[in-house]
Amino acid sequence: MKRILAAALAALSLGLCAAGCKKTEDDLLTAKYNYDLSEYIDLAEYMNLPAEGYHIQVTDEAIEQQILSSRSYYSRLTDVTDRGAELGDTVYIDYVGTINGEEFEGGEEEDAELVLGSGTYFEDFENAIVGAMPESTISVDLTFPDPYYQFPEHAGEDVHFEITVHEVCEQELPEYTEDFVRAYLGYGSKAEYEAAARKSLEQYYQDIYYQYVSSQVWDVVYENTKVIKWPEEELNTLYNTMVESNQAYAEVMGLNFATYVSLNFDGMTEEEFYTTAKAEAEQKIKEEMIVYAIARRENLSLSEEEYTKRATEYATKYYEMESLEAFESVYDKPLIRQTILSDLVHEFIVDHANVEIKN
Repeated sequence: MKRILAAALAALSLGLCAAGCKKTEDDLLTAKYNYDLSEYIDLAEYMNLPAEGYHIQVTDEAIEQQILSSRSYYSRLTDVTDRGAELGDTVYIDYVGTINGEEFEGGEEEDAELVLGSGTYFEDFENAIVGAMPESTISVDLTFPDPYYQFPEHAGEDVHFEITVHEVCEQELPEYTEDFVRAYLGYGSKAEYEAAARKSLEQYYQDIYYQYVSSQVWDVVYENTKVIKWPEEELNTLYNTMVESNQAYAEVMGLNFATYVSLNFDGMTEEEFYTTAKAEAEQKIKEEMIVYAIARRENLSLSEEEYTKRATEYATKYYEMESLEAFESVYDKPLIRQTILSDLVHEFIVDHANVEIKN
């Protein structure tokens, strides 16, 4: 189900933060909830929490797949109509994945471009498309790898895919030579490019690994933290923002609110919308109170140098902006700092988790 909070994020920018932040941006730990949070939550234990991990390894096969992906980017494509798809072909597909009959986040995509055998998706998924004709639909039952970097929370689970193959194209790949690497990939040699590819994959795997462990320990902290009472000002501000932003969208679309809610939230009634919005606001406020309570207890600080480094990475890597200045022109700096504070807390919990590595 589409989360109501996501539809209100555009409103959670400069105006809202400025209204709620009573301290200057230098007072990171008291920028919000500037009172004793022990009166509002009974904070759960967050040190030495058990979690499951796995070995991170960038294989030679993964580097070969990166090379193939780079060559494929500069390949020439020719439509195939008289045969099924083969390894090395580029296919354009729609797919919907379900687990136990339910769709899952990230398991659906339209007009995806895939080089069969590239390792973009897991091997069994790509192999299932081999032999499929253009303008055909196939149904396959597969099992996610374990571990699985793309969907670590579903590793080892059975999954059903409905895959529509729109086009099958043959590729004429450029040769992987020193000249190709220098002319098209911007590296001085094949060895330099492969070293960079390995470093990039290592960082990607580490990011996924961190998210995998973080989700485990954070869920424990969140579930075991008890709310004593709700901070009414913060809760009402967030709830009203969620409701009012959606009401504004409905007005722009020329719809009465009940119709807007039904169309945008999977048939939800207006009453169900208000109930769900209240629950989502409570979840968000509880998460924030936990973050600030841990950050204050552990005195987690954020230097200007660390802020610049992390915020620049957010701007360029995740928001595809040219600079931190461009990022700060759209998102208020105290709000960015609050997001980084949440990251610091999650990282602290992960760093102090008792992780058992699976074989």
